[in-house]
Amino acid sequence: MFNLFKPAIKKPKSLGQMGEEFAQEEYKKRGYTIIAKNEYNKKGKRLGEIDIIAKNKDTIVFVEVKTRTEGADKFGKGVESVNIYKQQKILRAVKMYFLRNQEYLNLQPKIDVCILEYSEVDKSFKPATIIPNAVEDWN
Repeated sequence: MFNLFKPAIKKPKSLGQMGEEFAQEEYKKRGYTIIAKNEYNKKGKRLGEIDIIAKNKDTIVFVEVKTRTEGADKFGKGVESVNIYKQQKILRAVKMYFLRNQEYLNLQPKIDVCILEYSEVDKSFKPATIIPNAVEDWN
């Protein structure tokens, strides 16, 4: 009747999921520890999402990951998609994160945008382009 030992069918990862995993590894190589992924306000209004939150000894970085397929401009360039409205959503999500996680208030915050390009031919990512402090208006 029920097969409890039947392995679950794994869904293939989306391009965005693969990009976020690649970006996490990139930040780990740079000496950061990943402390959260896909963080958003789980109670009340969904104010925005933070793809990756990482820290080192004195910095906490909130990372917006934008993954695109090489040569496909269907959704525009990754950097173009982090417009003023997306920046405001990220800032709201960061502020909510600090309200819930005050133990990180002593760290220097920054918001990076990580742009990734995936090659369908090579089935691999090109080197990451990280725009540090891409969002700076903390007011």
